[in-house]
Amino acid sequence: MKKTNIIKLGFLSVTLAVTLLLGSCAKKNAKNLPVLNLTLLLSSNYSPILHLNAEGGIAEEHGVYPVLEYTTGLESVLAGKSDGRLNALQPSIIAGGNGSDIVIFAGTMGGGQLIFANKSIAEEVKNPKNWKGKTIGGYAGGTDECVIRSALRANYGIEYNDVTYKYFENDEAVIAACKHGDVDIIAPYYALREVAEASGLVQIGELVDLSPDYACCRQTANGAKLRSDRSSFVNWTKGLIYSWKYFNSNEKGTIKVIKKVTSQDEQWVYEHIYDPDGTGHITFNPDPYYNGCAPQYDVLLELGYIERENARPFSEYFDISIYADALKAVIAENPGDQFYKDMWTYFVNHNNTYPDFEKLYPKTL
Repeated sequence: MKKTNIIKLGFLSVTLAVTLLLGSCAKKNAKNLPVLNLTLLLSSNYSPILHLNAEGGIAEEHGVYPVLEYTTGLESVLAGKSDGRLNALQPSIIAGGNGSDIVIFAGTMGGGQLIFANKSIAEEVKNPKNWKGKTIGGYAGGTDECVIRSALRANYGIEYNDVTYKYFENDEAVIAACKHGDVDIIAPYYALREVAEASGLVQIGELVDLSPDYACCRQTANGAKLRSDRSSFVNWTKGLIYSWKYFNSNEKGTIKVIKKVTSQDEQWVYEHIYDPDGTGHITFNPDPYYNGCAPQYDVLLELGYIERENARPFSEYFDISIYADALKAVIAENPGDQFYKDMWTYFVNHNNTYPDFEKLYPKTL
């Protein structure tokens, strides 16, 4: 049986000055607010919503003081040394499914991956119905594998054993394998577009073509911390919701904050967060999106990353109530704002397979 505790993510690191890497750690908690110690991986495809909320000061306006630490794994959350992890999905699904005391509670990003093929078969595989019998390269149990397996089965009747998957340790190896014909198809992050094209690969689509607005990175809390200080997570999530509107209504202000965080110029920032065609239609909606995460749990369970005999049900460690309570509060504070009402409609449409959803949440507020 195949098992793993940590899945490597195909991100490209961004070099930051030490002072910027410290992020909100460099600021003083002047209001003596409750503190959340949060970890994330800063990379070239990250969520600006996180940084608007933390470095932009929005979280503090809503009653919580976030301290960000940039790390590469989920270990500190599992050990209780950090309160939450801001960009992890498959590692969190696996850890929670195997019994770790964690809770997935909000979204970080979705979309953002492109589909490339070896030029010799690019025309044939533009239609996913022709992927049967083909070989796909990527990271074991990564977002692309989970989304592709689930979508091929649901939309094209292509079962898991109808496609061969080959796993690699880094992005360069994935692209090289496709270039040399060792694999037929890959789905790298948008930041690797130029590398893939320079290697002679042909882009045949985006991963959103297989699964529109698919779930990628989510936010994961240490279970004990969430139970002892639930209000801080609700307040952090309120800040995410306000940050999402700010992102959508104030492009200039958003770019200013993200430029400071990344030390990149304005054009770089724009291309990485506001260009849908260039970024594989990446989105940063903080909605938890249970409907898009549950199928990935099913894939990881079937592939053996989660021990089936003792598997913890997904809804036991995926909590949509944190986001729902935060959004209800925001709507109550802004009763005439259609943007937030539309977010509630999105919440209903993207989480309604959660157990007892209709009993717990109204269709409109």
